[in-house]
Amino acid sequence: MACLDTSVLLDLMGRGGKAAIARSSALVERLASEGEPLTTTCFNVGELLVGVYRSSDPAAERDKLRVALDGLRVLEFAPECVELFGSIQAGLLAMGRPAGDMDVLIASVAIRNAEWLVTGNAKHLRGIAGLDLATYPGMTLHGA
Repeated sequence: MACLDTSVLLDLMGRGGKAAIARSSALVERLASEGEPLTTTCFNVGELLVGVYRSSDPAAERDKLRVALDGLRVLEFAPECVELFGSIQAGLLAMGRPAGDMDVLIASVAIRNAEWLVTGNAKHLRGIAGLDLATYPGMTLHGA
């Protein structure tokens, strides 16, 4: 299953212009045509809602968000994710590679649900044990 990160959803919402909309739409269509169930996490939705509420036109941005999320299942932060989050973040800190809490929360949900995370910003997520990453737009898969 493919879990779409915030960067992909932002492109679907048009934040990167027409080219980004076309690129992200093609990705979603390709994954759907391959029978790939599409998801995102509650944290990705939260990040997007920050932009909605900061926008000069929240109603229009909320509509774009609704369209971007159409057909996606939103994965919740289950109790098992708490343990994963703590373990991942502690490991990264021990290696001197701290990552933002939001990135690690998203990773923990993806790992717990056996999803590969499709992201345009993989640098903070590489090396997280158990996380399969697909870098977007090139869709290069990086196994955990």
